[in-house]
Amino acid sequence: MIPGRVAISSRALERTTVAIAAGALRVPPSTVRVTLADEAGLLGVTVTAPLRTPSLRSAATSVGIVTRVQAARRDIRTELAELAGREIGHVNVTISRADIREEKRVR
Repeated sequence: MIPGRVAISSRALERTTVAIAAGALRVPPSTVRVTLADEAGLLGVTVTAPLRTPSLRSAATSVGIVTRVQAARRDIRTELAELAGREIGHVNVTISRADIREEKRVR
């Protein structure tokens, strides 16, 4: 081990969390808002973002919203802990709206 320390700025940590959350929820990073907090040495994460979903007219079967958000929370926690080297406390995800994508017809 090399003596010294590694510091990650709060802005860099925030932008990393935005990118991870956007990937987990499959939405553009510009639509994701993140708040980070210190919780007795653990990193608390609050994410507010839309959720990409197929049109209600779509014949595609999809996993339920709650299941998808729980999976996204697990992905955010795991990837952020790995990349930032921090222990994660809570990860709260608030869905702000549905990002409905119409399926394109194939001809």
